[in-house]
Amino acid sequence: MQIVIHVGLSGHATAFQLDEDGYGSLRRYFERARAGLARDPDREEILRDLEQSIGEKLAVLPHAGGRVIAGHEVDSVLGQVGTVDPGSDNGHARRPPPMRPWRFCRIEQDKWIGGVCTGLAARSGVRVDWVRTIFILATVFTGGMMALVYLALVLALPVLRTRDDYEDMCRLSP
Repeated sequence: MQIVIHVGLSGHATAFQLDEDGYGSLRRYFERARAGLARDPDREEILRDLEQSIGEKLAVLPHAGGRVIAGHEVDSVLGQVGTVDPGSDNGHARRPPPMRPWRFCRIEQDKWIGGVCTGLAARSGVRVDWVRTIFILATVFTGGMMALVYLALVLALPVLRTRDDYEDMCRLSP
């Protein structure tokens, strides 16, 4: 005999039919999420968002509306959503994010001329259009000296293809 449990999730009009294992996995997931978010003032909103996300992923399973969803399928969806990790912040002072290593490079993705401004924007966390504006203004006010600096940077800096490559490099560096 198979036990089927109908589960309604936020944002979904129809109930999902889960087998007993799938329901148990889903229930434990939300119990851990509630416990982990106990001190979070946005706990209910986060839980609703989780329910909606899980429901969207369950809804795209083949024939999800008309069949019982097995426990291993629910586990797979929960793996895609990931665990709820509120961090170690329990209302105490937050630590500043770790400093990024000083890695300068040129990035070819979205470059105008040599990719120097894109690389500087990635390094500093500033939008690239601001960096370009500063470079143009500095070139005008220094009588073209910044154009020479730009040219030197084009020749000296290593080249990366995308901004994601830069993020990977920063993540891997000590």
